[in-house]
Amino acid sequence: MQDTVEGSTATVAVPKQAEDGSIVILELPLVERELHAIDLTSIATPERFRLVDCASLRDRERPILRLHEFNTFGAARIDYCAISYIWKGVPARRSGDTTRGLRGSIVVEGAKDGDPISLDVLYHAATAILNGKLGYLWLDRLCIMQTHPDDKAWQIRRMFDIYKRSGLCLILPGGVGRLVGLDEETEWVLRAWTLQEAIVPPVTEVLFSITGVSIPAESTMAVFVTDEAHPYGCSILRYVIPGSSATAVLGTLLRAIRIPSFAPHLEFCPTHITVPIIPRIFGSLDVRRREILALADAADTIWSGGNWSRQALWQSSFLRTSKRPVDMIFSIMGLFEISLDPHLYRSGDRIAATIALAQEYLQRGGQAEWLIAGWNEPPDPRLSSFPELPETSVGAPPRFSAARRDVVTHDADGAHLDIRLRFSSQQAPYGSMDDDGYFHFAAKAARVRKSARSSLLPSPSDLQGDTVEALDGSVWSVLSGSPRTSTPTTRTTTSQESQVLYAAVLGVGSKRNDAGGWDKYSRAVVLQQHAPGKYHRLSVFFELALSVPERWNVMDLNMGPVVN
Repeated sequence: MQDTVEGSTATVAVPKQAEDGSIVILELPLVERELHAIDLTSIATPERFRLVDCASLRDRERPILRLHEFNTFGAARIDYCAISYIWKGVPARRSGDTTRGLRGSIVVEGAKDGDPISLDVLYHAATAILNGKLGYLWLDRLCIMQTHPDDKAWQIRRMFDIYKRSGLCLILPGGVGRLVGLDEETEWVLRAWTLQEAIVPPVTEVLFSITGVSIPAESTMAVFVTDEAHPYGCSILRYVIPGSSATAVLGTLLRAIRIPSFAPHLEFCPTHITVPIIPRIFGSLDVRRREILALADAADTIWSGGNWSRQALWQSSFLRTSKRPVDMIFSIMGLFEISLDPHLYRSGDRIAATIALAQEYLQRGGQAEWLIAGWNEPPDPRLSSFPELPETSVGAPPRFSAARRDVVTHDADGAHLDIRLRFSSQQAPYGSMDDDGYFHFAAKAARVRKSARSSLLPSPSDLQGDTVEALDGSVWSVLSGSPRTSTPTTRTTTSQESQVLYAAVLGVGSKRNDAGGWDKYSRAVVLQQHAPGKYHRLSVFFELALSVPERWNVMDLNMGPVVN
């Protein structure tokens, strides 16, 4: 029996067999200036892979939304592009503007809290995809049954593969409401799912508007330039719709943007005419430098095989937000080759999902690289082996407490700085995590006590042991009575427990010395006992000469939730 879907101007009978073996389940004529509503509930089969035909979208006169459904995913090569965007994007321009393009849009049942999908954006995206010799696009809003929990869970578990197996990922930084220009600010770099979407596909490009830019008529391409003398100071722009839209490879664009420049500009070939432009498409570099550098690090190193790749992933993920807190874990689990069952978690179960991810990752022999990526950030009181996990929302940046550092170290200013020097994990701890969120590990450690002094001047009370200074300037004495066994054995009463403190080494890092070279140092934190044999991490961080913890002993420790 055939279902009938009524479009704005015609009625098209579906389903029907396509030449590639897929089933066409929707054919909806798209009419300019009209709002089209679709609902896949009654026409799609749950737990199937769906794609949108690009050729039917690019017909400027009679565009059609044609949705194909496939019985299997990955059994045969399907040439498609996966779209990366943000659920709530840059607001549409006023109706009285002079922007060229189609003025209709699409809304999807079950996803009406997101921006309507602009027909003009679909047209530009389909054109760019077809120019890349691909035939389909995958857009979660259109290709997932938004009203069907089982289909959404099935798709979430395969999200990594959907992007990994695509021929291209096309990024729409401003969302699906309209294309934004290079000089318009977006929050794409802050959204949880965009991390995986940016770095997993074989090719990732950014699609943006060039409407309003004075482009010479004879120009065949353009180059975004921050520093012509720098090997990463340029990014090629290729026109999609001349005068209206263009694409750039994400990696080259990020590298160019992160290089400080007094005169960033577009240069048009072959004329060499230039137009000044300030790139803000991933946010202002003054405000979002940390997030942009973290994404660039992750994009540059994800498949290199080094531990710094995973640390870069963790660092970038800590700076993001999402509509549902649990998606902060679902959006990155594929990057660690883990597939949690979404049915087991509610929308707000971020901590439970984080524990489950860490447990499985550590059981497979992984190291706690998240400790290195966020080692000098205030710990999350619910899970102190992790840095503070921000509050999340659908349309706002991540919200951190006032205690979190909001500055970038000076080392981050080096655009071409090798990430292997900033992220080193020769000693990132192995271990396990229990169901209560305690990370159990062995590390060089020593019992410490905070000194009343604020500098490293000699003091008779400290002559019995070493004295070390934390990054916040506080001074700590290493107690001579630190245990010589592998497990803390200090007997304490309840009133004394809060006074039992250990400095524990988490890993090794590098920083610049006065000669312009690099010195290695030990990264250490302070653990406080809150119950016999149970600890949590404090906001105290050390960068110690490698020789300092050599005199310390390897101890069995843990860090978990803060218990008052």
